[in-house]
Amino acid sequence: MISVTDTDVAAYDRDGVVCLRGAFDAVWVGILCEAVERDLLQPGPNATNFAEGSTAGKFFGDMFMWRRDNDFRLAALASPAGEIAAAMMRSQGADFFYDQLFVKEPGTAHPTPWHQDQPYWPVAGSQITSVWIALDDIDRSNGAVEFIAGSHHWGINYRPTPFRKGHEIKFTSSDLAQIPDIDADRGKYDIRSWEMEPGDCLVFHSMIVHGAPGNDTPGARRRGLSLRYTGDDARYDPRPGTFQFPHKPDLAAGAPMTCDLFPRVWPRR
Repeated sequence: MISVTDTDVAAYDRDGVVCLRGAFDAVWVGILCEAVERDLLQPGPNATNFAEGSTAGKFFGDMFMWRRDNDFRLAALASPAGEIAAAMMRSQGADFFYDQLFVKEPGTAHPTPWHQDQPYWPVAGSQITSVWIALDDIDRSNGAVEFIAGSHHWGINYRPTPFRKGHEIKFTSSDLAQIPDIDADRGKYDIRSWEMEPGDCLVFHSMIVHGAPGNDTPGARRRGLSLRYTGDDARYDPRPGTFQFPHKPDLAAGAPMTCDLFPRVWPRR
């Protein structure tokens, strides 16, 4: 397991995102690549093509794979991700929240819109993070994720942004602020991205503003698996306008996140 250093934690606190090199070894990368290919061949009930109705190509997404595939379950509960998340959040424990897969096939122009994660989710607190694992060589040409450094400190919850054309109506009743048009004035922001190799990972705060360009390359896929975790101060918050899980957790509003649907992964039991 890669060591999370004090420097890494300080950068995460300051910027809201850190890139860890080689956090997942070749064995983990192989396991996850095979799991992704299985999911692409037999998508789950939550799978979608975010690019449908928007651009040519395919931007495949899926969620909750861990509930039906043993290798995704292994990654969620037994990979280095839980310990990494706990260390970065400065949390005594880490509970697994859910998994999400993003595959941008070559020649898919559809971008990942600028957004924050937490406004979509029925959870409150500051110790909420994602471990985004690269399964391909990634740079801006095939869709490297971009982050606005420090935006998790802005103190603004932005209205959830629909990833797929035609889903805008889902969020029109939200009383949250509309996210700014970041691309119209990119020079105004401290935008960070990283060239990545398979096994590198990004660890980022649930409130950081982030997005990604399309995959303009003719032959380079962009596969990324995001594992989400919550820490000590996270509480279940099924407020109106958040994403509703297909399986309702056995939690009262305001309860800590640990339950069968959100299992404790760190410390190991």
